[in-house]
Amino acid sequence: MKKSSYSFFCPAYYDEKNITIVVEKAINLFSEIAEDYEIYLINDGSPDNTGKVCEELSEKHEKVKVIHHKKNLGYGVALKDGFLNANKFEYVCFTDGDNQYDVYDFKKMIPMLPEYDMVIGAREYNANSDIRKFISLCYNFSIRLLFGTNFKDMGAALRIVKRSAVNNISIICNGSFAPAEIIIKLYKRGYKIGVVPISSYPRLHGKSTSLSPENFIKTIIEMIKVLINIKLKKY
Repeated sequence: MKKSSYSFFCPAYYDEKNITIVVEKAINLFSEIAEDYEIYLINDGSPDNTGKVCEELSEKHEKVKVIHHKKNLGYGVALKDGFLNANKFEYVCFTDGDNQYDVYDFKKMIPMLPEYDMVIGAREYNANSDIRKFISLCYNFSIRLLFGTNFKDMGAALRIVKRSAVNNISIICNGSFAPAEIIIKLYKRGYKIGVVPISSYPRLHGKSTSLSPENFIKTIIEMIKVLINIKLKKY
């Protein structure tokens, strides 16, 4: 069977001790399974040494490129920059730089690509705390209720999408609701989305800001914006 080529990117924030593991796994994976590949790291204004480590990885590995944000612009902006720059190949793989997801799990997803326009992970095992699991449960229930989707887990950060599909929607979110927005809009447009069971792992280094009060409020506002956007069929 002919090998395909892949674009891969990941946003990074407070990931100076995580990003190297993610990149080395990605290089090992795509060197094995891909005809060709590219890797982009989106340093979203991280105040630690994430940017420096990303630059060192770029100097060491020819296929690794870095995009730097001078300040933290938000997860959605990082995703949009990833799609904009990691644009060489039809299949786009993306995850986070915190190493909470195993890049090798893309091996489970790739065989589904001939049948689906996007393949997403769903956490069979979730390493997060009980409070984060409860919030995730409420988050996913709210999305199903508001948008009429049927996906159990839209927060797992391991996804592959066809460029031709994602280029056909407008991403309006700049914050953490952007991944769900992508899935919802592709679903509403009739694209086929496959789901693969995966695991998440504890974040060993750095810190997550996803549950800060500021991000919580921004997420609710973005959910409302996307809901209006879809009601007006502007997607």
